[in-house]
Amino acid sequence: MPALHATWITAALAAQAPAATESAPKPHNVLMVVLDDVGVDLLETYERLDVARGRPAGEPAPTPAIQQLLADQGLTFTNAWVSPKCSPTRAQLLTGKFSLRNGIGSVVRSEPIESAANPGLSFETVLLPQQLAAAPTPYSSAAVGKWHLAAIDQLTAHPGHALGLPAGKWFDEFAGSALNLEPLARGEGAPAGYFQWRKTYASSTGRATPCPDGTPCQLEWRVPPTAHYATVDTTEDALALMATLPEPWFLYVAYNAVHAPFHVPPTELPAAPCLAPELAPGPCELPADRNANPYRVRCTMAALDQQLGRLLCAHDAADTTVIVVGDNGTPPDATLPPFTPDRGKGTMYEGGARVPLFIRSPLLAKQRRGAVESRLVNSVDLHATVLELARAPQLASALDGVSLVPYLLRGDGPTLRSESYADGFFPNFQPTASGAPPEGYVCSFHNQTLRDERFKLIRRVGRSQRELDRLTRSEEFYDLLEGGAPDTSVTPPRPQPDWFERNDLLASGKPLSEVAQRAYERLSRSLTERYPSLVR
Repeated sequence: MPALHATWITAALAAQAPAATESAPKPHNVLMVVLDDVGVDLLETYERLDVARGRPAGEPAPTPAIQQLLADQGLTFTNAWVSPKCSPTRAQLLTGKFSLRNGIGSVVRSEPIESAANPGLSFETVLLPQQLAAAPTPYSSAAVGKWHLAAIDQLTAHPGHALGLPAGKWFDEFAGSALNLEPLARGEGAPAGYFQWRKTYASSTGRATPCPDGTPCQLEWRVPPTAHYATVDTTEDALALMATLPEPWFLYVAYNAVHAPFHVPPTELPAAPCLAPELAPGPCELPADRNANPYRVRCTMAALDQQLGRLLCAHDAADTTVIVVGDNGTPPDATLPPFTPDRGKGTMYEGGARVPLFIRSPLLAKQRRGAVESRLVNSVDLHATVLELARAPQLASALDGVSLVPYLLRGDGPTLRSESYADGFFPNFQPTASGAPPEGYVCSFHNQTLRDERFKLIRRVGRSQRELDRLTRSEEFYDLLEGGAPDTSVTPPRPQPDWFERNDLLASGKPLSEVAQRAYERLSRSLTERYPSLVR
């Protein structure tokens, strides 16, 4: 932990401690919530902020709990980046390392891949709950909801993969779906996975579970009752653990929503009790003359908002820091104008990598409550942030992230990150002790992107499937802040943001402006030197 940050957090915590009753205050509980396939286009908070800056209006879901209990009471980050796919982002949150150093660059699969091994996290990996258990005040930990960090062969050998090996090395408890929600029945007309799905239980503490002999097991869950609806089920598990985990605790809540299968949620779900009843979502309305999937997703988002609200209503805001983050952008099938399917989940564009991020914390300075933070942040920074909250040291091998605690304390301090990075590659690998791929690893493709405050470079390097020695390479370069069509209603015309990355500055072949040329050279050099391609 940087010494300056340690001084800030120690002083802030000490200011909250009762006078003369404790020599040191107890570290905060930490609730980290991951939303699945939730891009900024789905939330009213970001809709208002972006439209105020000139972006064309979209169609977000109604999300009053996020607005009132997170955005209004916490800090909203408008330039948060993650990996454009779910498994890599989860690995970054829990390891503090970018994908090319933790080995998870693509989604782990529910079926083996014949062409290549595509493993999940190795038990040799050091994860955040493991580091928190070794903090000066040890943390208990639990994970509920979607895991999706173990390949099918790893799950077959160790159904309780989230606990680590030996069990309890990582999380103490796990309850949820090992992969994406898999419907129990197959074929057309089969109930969506949210209504019929397989749930895994695992515990290293002796806590009672529905498993008959106490070992990890998988049960079939069906709705009714509505408590088995996947989003509600995850919330119920989280609420129970918040009430019973020894403090301080780290609770990792990974919702499956709004990931496919697309569906209409049940109408009688429990609502957030500290919000006005009229803010609960009404019946889902689907258009008769348009693709219904984007609207199903927005109904699912409205239900997720209420379940997240239940968590936010339940915990003690005076001793719990809440972090809520999306794992990647909105999927193409759920995208509505002005956003476009070719710029969403799975891509290196803003619609794939830019996600919602909120932090609500007792450390948040009073003047920062309800504030908006536009400086660059990354998923790996959340790992460093939690470690600083716990006063636990960073690993020397996991220094990709920087703690965001200074942004909670003040808005006029130094900028912590001048560049932000994201990537995706195939297949996954289990890194060596130095973080490199193992000998003999062959990468099929590596898509990368790096941005500064204004400019963004995308680089793609791939390998021919027929001629493995033949590589393809392409680049795109965008001026995110001033590269859009200028506003001609004023004189002189005012530069506008390139909201949807439609103006690739390299595509025309024309010389770049002096400012753009310097930025391109700087980002290109940084990408090559700091994040070398895995395709070699």
